[in-house]
Amino acid sequence: MMIDWSDRDAGPIGVAVAQLGGPRNLDEVEPFIRRIFLDPDTVPLRGGRAVRTAFGYGVARLRAPSVRRNYRLIGSGSPILPITERQSHLLEDALRRRTQRDVFTAVAMRNARPDTNDAVAYLQRCSVSRLIMLPLYPQYSEATTGSSYKVLSEVLRHDAPHLPVTLVHDWFDHPAYIAFQARLIEQSLDQLPADTRRETVLLFSAHGLPTRLIEAGDPYQRQTEATVEALVRALGWSNEHRLAYQSRTGPVDWIGPGTEEIIDELAAEGFRSIVVVPVSFVSDHIETLYELDILFRERAEAAGITSYTVVPAMNDSPGVGDLLASVLLDATG
Repeated sequence: MMIDWSDRDAGPIGVAVAQLGGPRNLDEVEPFIRRIFLDPDTVPLRGGRAVRTAFGYGVARLRAPSVRRNYRLIGSGSPILPITERQSHLLEDALRRRTQRDVFTAVAMRNARPDTNDAVAYLQRCSVSRLIMLPLYPQYSEATTGSSYKVLSEVLRHDAPHLPVTLVHDWFDHPAYIAFQARLIEQSLDQLPADTRRETVLLFSAHGLPTRLIEAGDPYQRQTEATVEALVRALGWSNEHRLAYQSRTGPVDWIGPGTEEIIDELAAEGFRSIVVVPVSFVSDHIETLYELDILFRERAEAAGITSYTVVPAMNDSPGVGDLLASVLLDATG
């Protein structure tokens, strides 16, 4: 549903900024894992609710000790909430400046607090006349954007059935996103010695997804591949580049290849410099700070890689508010 942003008498607009969430401290690790595995959109398991509940609780208990150890290495909690809150505030400021409208934003975490109920309650207190959901997932998947929108629809049906809602479906190839991400990559490449850069491979690493979802028509893998190709074109990159997938857990088949597998392959092929691009992530969390920057760095060094660089996530770096505003306005106006 399109919005007339020039109608300043139509009332305030609310934006629910959707993100996965993360444990703020070590005590929240097990409940966070449990919520992920209890979501049928995120981890598609056969067997019904009883099987899912038993499996989710069991996996959370088994995995919590090792996952807590990983979180200790990055500060004993995920930074995703404060980063997302800053992104939300920057978006609100940019939208107000560019539209001259009353705009209110709220963070809606899928598997942590503040969640969708919290976001809707806050935006209702702001007396918004309509709602937009902006997912902080550039590439659409039923496991991420789809799941968040499903929860939002349920919350609105119970608490605000009068409130019209618009979903920003995806922004995997938005020119502002591609340009922003390309600039971050270029900044990392510029820090390499010239001879190292000439021999560097760009390794794009995206979050994994169960194969079953792709086979059912989920566009995530296709959109991720399109993002990578758009970035390669924007950079004018003629060296080697690869796309791989990380964070593949649970008793289901996942799309591949795995990021760690590609690191091993590149080392075996004689490459010694890798620049890793967290292509489906817009903020730092366990996947970037631990998996990419600690776990896979150790793997790369053990395999013989002598230069291993991780491109920073967008986080709240200058221009993020305008980037997100451009995505939202182009999708809704």
